[in-house]
Amino acid sequence: MQATSENNRAKKLLILGILLLVAVITVFSFLNRGRADWQEGQLVIRTVDHQLALLTINDLQQLPAVEKEMVINSSRGRSEHRFSCTELKGVLDSIDPGLTSQYQRLITRGIDNYTSGLEMSEVLQPDNVYIAYADDGQPLKTKTGREGSLRIIIMADEFGQRFTDFLVSIELE
Repeated sequence: MQATSENNRAKKLLILGILLLVAVITVFSFLNRGRADWQEGQLVIRTVDHQLALLTINDLQQLPAVEKEMVINSSRGRSEHRFSCTELKGVLDSIDPGLTSQYQRLITRGIDNYTSGLEMSEVLQPDNVYIAYADDGQPLKTKTGREGSLRIIIMADEFGQRFTDFLVSIELE
């Protein structure tokens, strides 16, 4: 009788474990929705529920370009860079000149699911937030080592902690 009771308890725990696993998978599926079509070398700019633009590296290179030299002090040491990039404010203005006044912050996401946040006031600061597509004249490398990636750089962030490598999405909030 006791063996049957323990057997029933084990079955209940197994069913509970399976239900919990299904719930976790459902939550992660919800959190990762809309990411299946992300590709390095393309940038999706969106609001919570609407895609505003899909830009390629070529599209970004058509906007006013600048070279930005910076030294990044990170856990990997000190590295010097000369980024070819375009100002994020100019990118947003090219989509809709009112975007920077309609939203207060933005979330940047990389293909590796790295996520960082910026206040719109930082984007509006002159000479501060850029989308880079080359370093020292060479295209940025993708997560898999090929050419053709994007990166958010923030001139006011000397440690690069909020830089988003492998940039694929910017969500306006």
